[in-house]
Amino acid sequence: MVAFLAALALAPWAHPLAFAPLPGWQTGMSGTHSAYVKTVLESSAWIARNVRYRDDSAADPPNKTLAHLPRNGVIAWAVISTSAENGAKQVQLELNKAKRFACCEGAYVAGGDYELSGSGPGRGYYVIVRIYFGSRPTGALRAEAQRALDRLELPAPR
Repeated sequence: MVAFLAALALAPWAHPLAFAPLPGWQTGMSGTHSAYVKTVLESSAWIARNVRYRDDSAADPPNKTLAHLPRNGVIAWAVISTSAENGAKQVQLELNKAKRFACCEGAYVAGGDYELSGSGPGRGYYVIVRIYFGSRPTGALRAEAQRALDRLELPAPR
């Protein structure tokens, strides 16, 4: 019974966060790892178009890659964490709901940084998704970014 309860508590971490393959895009993921405090688990993943991803999957922000982001480049980076925010609504992976994100120590991003956040399914973890554009996002670039967001595979709730 104890093993079953332990497995249930770790269910979201059994299959790390990932973006499903999308033609013309590169993907990568970190797997599950301990974050800042040993009791906090994280899993991160990225998907990129028209730029070679140069950072570690857990890099936030991915400065090496952002420094080479061309005008037609798009990156979506996501992380889930056990350090959930109480009362957070479930994340909606819709670009039109993203808020402009004023990145702190990040490389300059010509098209801006956008963020979506909220709880994962079943409120079992917290989700942050950041979208970076190499130029002011046109309708076509926004559609590309939404296709990438649609490929984010959030782990099942525990």
